[in-house]
Amino acid sequence: MSLFVVELLIIFILCIFQSVFGVGLLLFGTPIFLMLDYGFITTLMTILPVSITISFFQIIHKKNLKKKQMTEFNLQSLPFLFIFLILSINTKIIDIKLCVSLLLIVSSLITLSESKITQWKKYIFNYKKYFLMFIGSIHGFTNMGGGFLSIFSSIIHENNKFLARSYIAYGYFIMGIIQFATILLFSNKQIEITNLLYVFIPILVFFPSQQIFRKIDNLSFKKKISQIALIYGIISVIILI
Repeated sequence: MSLFVVELLIIFILCIFQSVFGVGLLLFGTPIFLMLDYGFITTLMTILPVSITISFFQIIHKKNLKKKQMTEFNLQSLPFLFIFLILSINTKIIDIKLCVSLLLIVSSLITLSESKITQWKKYIFNYKKYFLMFIGSIHGFTNMGGGFLSIFSSIIHENNKFLARSYIAYGYFIMGIIQFATILLFSNKQIEITNLLYVFIPILVFFPSQQIFRKIDNLSFKKKISQIALIYGIISVIILI
């Protein structure tokens, strides 16, 4: 099987997943491509254009985010995203594969610990600024801020999966644009035509996938993705060890 076909299948399946759950393409695509021995920057350049496209569809499909929330996210997350992405581009000290897998496990365990999240709710509301700074930092350095973005969104938009997904989509959209632009400006990586062709996949799968999304209740919405992420994260760590 050619590399192009493998990429196409992975991206196609994860596009369906993200079209339904709001996360998936970066959350699973990052460790998958790293396990296939893609470099970190190559991985980002492969999946970011597709992620940006899906997130754009999700934003325009449900225009229900408040301008204040978007402004807060931009001011508090994006500077740290940029700084830590620059560090990631120029740092070879850490094992990025292991770091990505461990973060996948941590974010999944937090999401599945509903009682703990309830206890932390007031602290997250009181210290939103620092949580958003943390999301930007983690996403810039490892591309794995999506799990924590999902946790944050599910708390501030409790019992409303439409608002929760819209907030996640906006976060992914704006962070993806910053990441893509930063890589083009501060690394020697060039755009490959194949990567741009993948943006047509969301056009095919997004709107049919919304039928599935409408049938998933709020509890399932949070749990299903976390269970899959936890299993995959554990498998990834075992392989690396």
